[in-house]
Amino acid sequence: MSLLLKNNKMGRTKSHIKNIACLESLWDEDIENRLSVSPILELVSKMDGVKYTYLTCSTIEELKYNLTLLKRKKGYGILYLAFHGSLGKIILAESPIDIETLATFMGKGFKDWIVHFGSCGTIDVGKDRIKNFIKATDVSMVLGYKKEVDWIDSAALDLLILDWLQEYKDMLKFWKMLKSDYKDLILITGLKAFHK
Repeated sequence: MSLLLKNNKMGRTKSHIKNIACLESLWDEDIENRLSVSPILELVSKMDGVKYTYLTCSTIEELKYNLTLLKRKKGYGILYLAFHGSLGKIILAESPIDIETLATFMGKGFKDWIVHFGSCGTIDVGKDRIKNFIKATDVSMVLGYKKEVDWIDSAALDLLILDWLQEYKDMLKFWKMLKSDYKDLILITGLKAFHK
């Protein structure tokens, strides 16, 4: 069996590279056999030559502090939020945070970034709430799952998303191509994208 590596089929240039900032909470209380998205980040980093910053986040204070740290990162363009989720919320160990509060914590420090909610159902809210989140943060695109998602399904799609984002400068084209190539996985997970 051979491994086929991509050969810049999309004409990748340095201007397309988007380093990744990830915040992740605990998925369950099994801290010895802890699930984590960090292998996804490592794989994308090695395959695509991108940098990533990975921080754990279980409390509101950690969330605020870590977002403040990430705002200062130069050359980053993707905020990957790996949390449990519910309608319009990400769930920290101590309590849920709605997307409006998250937008307040983020401020305009992530202008033109892409935010990917790797969390179940967070964006299963009215389009106005997502548009308000985009307006409040000035991010260029929001992606996320409208359904409760199997961990492996979402991990596979998160890997594809983070990889494919490196191929495109035009996010509308990115979304069109991703939907075309992975329509079944997108349908299963309820992945949606919203643009500025």
